[in-house]
Amino acid sequence: MNTTDAIRYGALTIFIVIIILSYLLAPKATVGLIIMSRLFYIKLPSNYINVSFYVSSAALMLLITLIPEYRRWRINSIINGELPAFVRVIRDGISAGLTLTESVAVMSKYGTRTLAKMISSRVGQGIIGPGELSNILMELSREFNNNNLALLSIVLNSALRSGVRATEVLDLTYRELDNVITNELDKVNSLRPYVALAYTITIVYVFLGSVVLSVLLPKLTLTAESITGTLPTGVAQLSGVDTSVLLTLFVYSIVVQAFLIGMLIGRIVYRNIYVGLMHSSAMTIIAVATNYLLNIYTPYLLHV
Repeated sequence: MNTTDAIRYGALTIFIVIIILSYLLAPKATVGLIIMSRLFYIKLPSNYINVSFYVSSAALMLLITLIPEYRRWRINSIINGELPAFVRVIRDGISAGLTLTESVAVMSKYGTRTLAKMISSRVGQGIIGPGELSNILMELSREFNNNNLALLSIVLNSALRSGVRATEVLDLTYRELDNVITNELDKVNSLRPYVALAYTITIVYVFLGSVVLSVLLPKLTLTAESITGTLPTGVAQLSGVDTSVLLTLFVYSIVVQAFLIGMLIGRIVYRNIYVGLMHSSAMTIIAVATNYLLNIYTPYLLHV
């Protein structure tokens, strides 16, 4: 396990521990649960403000920890977008009689500025040969966990050592990379609007839940109590449920929804679960803060 993985797993472990502590340390209220005419008493957290603080703190910690993961994904996206042009410049340079060192020197003028800068910073003023270029690309692939760079490292090393057929191999590599990368970027760009939709869905869920729990539920309590006595025996029923208990459980439901949506975003849009968890953390903070404000101001705005 490398340092990056250790930080990820450590942050996730701390997040889970804080969520568990928020449940264990929160003030409890006793709730009666009637199942098959038998009454059971269970203790549930009843201070949503306390739990909201713990949850938001845990999400903020995870968000800060995973920001470098988003940066790595962003750099990978830039590098992947530059790969076809990178191969094209090397191909054209070989055709024009340029050395690899000279080709890398002119890359920044042809849409490969980021990748050319990374290669130049590792070489300095030295001469770049096929072996050096292949090793640099392999190092970058490990640093950024980029399989495209690893594959390109192998292909370039073979192509540049093949002699007269190097230009043909590089031309084929360029065309294949251009098709693959273009399709991949188009797919990501087409899915990116769903990230905003995910945030919108979370906020709507919080708004509806907050309105129901802080405004409508108190009014329905008396009606529910009168109906409870008429329910047939054998139906599971809750008795003595404080609104604060439901508000607290609602905060936990926000966390669950945000993390499920975030992981889905990570797998589908970013192809990186940790970037999705970063969005989960951001969604949790925004949703919990929105829920807190709605619980305070909604009754006044609706004159309840």
